[in-house]
Amino acid sequence: MQLDEKFIKNYQEVIIGALIIVIALVFGVKQVLGSASKISKTKLEHKKEAIKLKEIKKQVTEAEKTKQKLAAQQSKIKPVFDPKNGAEDSMAAFGGMFEDIIDYVKINGLKLRSVDYFLNPQDDPIFSQMPTLYNVAQVKIFVIGDYTQVEGLMRDLTLYPYFINIAEISISPYEKNRQYLLCYLTLNLYSKKVQGASSIMN
Repeated sequence: MQLDEKFIKNYQEVIIGALIIVIALVFGVKQVLGSASKISKTKLEHKKEAIKLKEIKKQVTEAEKTKQKLAAQQSKIKPVFDPKNGAEDSMAAFGGMFEDIIDYVKINGLKLRSVDYFLNPQDDPIFSQMPTLYNVAQVKIFVIGDYTQVEGLMRDLTLYPYFINIAEISISPYEKNRQYLLCYLTLNLYSKKVQGASSIMN
């Protein structure tokens, strides 16, 4: 017992120093492990944030592409004819559109066999949904011509500056002369209605 006390007294400073070193080492190791853990968590968070940022950039790019596509599509949509004269529910509401179609038939050298029209057909998808916004004239024509003449008519109708709907087309060879075609066309012409108080309320 005396030896132990004497030993402790003689080496007290050394023992205290060793304990301090051990405590410092333990504390240091804990600090290092804690820092390493924090660094690891920070790296993981940064990685997650980088993934999120990449996904956001991708979404922005896709949204921009979609916007550009929509803008391109909208630029290709033809305007609906606006008569500017307040005419409704008559061929006057279509200005010269009807005459333009007949002129295309003549310009392309086709023979016009019959022509007829109906105002505001109920089965038209646009008129049935928005009867207060648009006038519709359904024009039915029957023409005879060769392949080149029919192709020219279809080209002119496609390039027409105002929106028209080729609702139905039927082409068959002419039995008496195979170089000619019988062409039945149903065209829906559209014009804007004047938006008065009564039409807006409907």
